[in-house]
Amino acid sequence: MPPLAGILLRRFLPQVRAAATGLLLTLAAAEPAPSQTPGAVQPQVRLAPDSAAGGARVPIVRSQDLLADGCWLSALRSGLPVRLHYRVEVWRSRQGWFDTFEREAEWDVVVHHEPLLDQYTLLTIVGARARERRYATLDALSAALEFAYRVNVQPAQPGRYYFAAVLQISTLSDSDLDELQRFLEGDVGDVAQGKERLGDALGRGATRLLLRLAGLPALRLEGRSESFTVR
Repeated sequence: MPPLAGILLRRFLPQVRAAATGLLLTLAAAEPAPSQTPGAVQPQVRLAPDSAAGGARVPIVRSQDLLADGCWLSALRSGLPVRLHYRVEVWRSRQGWFDTFEREAEWDVVVHHEPLLDQYTLLTIVGARARERRYATLDALSAALEFAYRVNVQPAQPGRYYFAAVLQISTLSDSDLDELQRFLEGDVGDVAQGKERLGDALGRGATRLLLRLAGLPALRLEGRSESFTVR
């Protein structure tokens, strides 16, 4: 089994399994979620200190006040994992013309409340790597969610640039809950037909559950850094 799949299956899936039955029953009786308007959550993008001879910079990204928005706190306390998907883009400024996109970096943060332990799990997923932390209080979780990420993405050529950050916040959708139910019931599709190894199917299933969180409440926020010149 791939390393990431092993991490997800050992650490995150047991908590989701414990809450799955309650989530499915709650969803069946729930009213449609109201449309979201931007609340107190704010993404921030600033430039790291100039440490390169040519003036190249990297961005430092953080979000603030996620739990100040009662929508996301209510979702967590209801057993719904909340996903923060970060994307940082490098844009080149072109005077008198359209700015041009150069490259990007992405990562995910998934937050889940474990009611039996009254703890919060924070799972950070960067590429094929995942790191889990647990917090006993909302204050500790809030502080962790405001962690500043120094992102290893920067321009490759001389010019005038800036960084644009997009933060998408969402919870589990109906289709994700259906997929979760099938996964917990052991539906591994092509495995039964001999087309795929069990480890690969479980690994992809677990990854899909964590990375395809979207739907009920949803919010998209954007931020932009100052401009800088690469010589």
